[in-house]
Amino acid sequence: MRQRWLAGAVIGGLIATGLLTGSGSGVAAPARTCDQFGSFPLAGATYVVQNNRWGASTEQCITAASTGVGFTVDTARHTNNTGPAGYPSIYRGCVYGYCTAKSPFPRRVSDLGTLRSTWTTSRPTGTGTQQYNTAYDVWFDPVAGQTGRNTGAEMMVWLNRTSWVQPIGKKYYEITLAGTRWEVWYGRIDLPVISFVRKTPVTSVANLPLTDFVREAQRAGVVKPTWFLTSVQAGFEPWTGGTGLRTSTFSITRNGQ
Repeated sequence: MRQRWLAGAVIGGLIATGLLTGSGSGVAAPARTCDQFGSFPLAGATYVVQNNRWGASTEQCITAASTGVGFTVDTARHTNNTGPAGYPSIYRGCVYGYCTAKSPFPRRVSDLGTLRSTWTTSRPTGTGTQQYNTAYDVWFDPVAGQTGRNTGAEMMVWLNRTSWVQPIGKKYYEITLAGTRWEVWYGRIDLPVISFVRKTPVTSVANLPLTDFVREAQRAGVVKPTWFLTSVQAGFEPWTGGTGLRTSTFSITRNGQ
């Protein structure tokens, strides 16, 4: 999380085109990339999966799920202890000038409607010394057509984390949202970052009302109603290790679409 936005997530020219072909078999194999900022589309380009290894030089590879909308971190040999090695993730919206198909974003905060997300993940078996967190990453910008790094604010919603992993800044208060308690953290490096950390960790959520978190970020003065929500991302921040982190299903909708 420390400098994720400095490296960027996806550049349009790195978007892959569909599936890779299994060698000699004539059978389509799930898309895979080990490129630092490699990515590929899913579900007719409604979503994009991004490797986004911004904080380490150690290897990291991701593979699309063979069915459904998801991906697996099949390789991650990280050894960080001061910050994430990257943010392998899936997103809908606009990132560095590339917009997913039929994207409801960018959308002005004052006109967000109802945002809901369903997300199912799994942790690596035999985690050992692996350290990571599972979190949404939502980005805001004063300009709808931002083609570079966002300049407004970042909002994270953490579903779980391992022992010593924590968000940017410090904890300020707790709040009940979506029927459960969350710690609210705030900090900044160059952009303000507000993070909601679930008090009771989970690996999946169904119809999570992300609009409620945006509303609280606005009430806290971190997000402005005139800004635009540019993308909703969901993934993992592996610090140490990370092999085996998996998203098996993901969706984000605005007003049911």
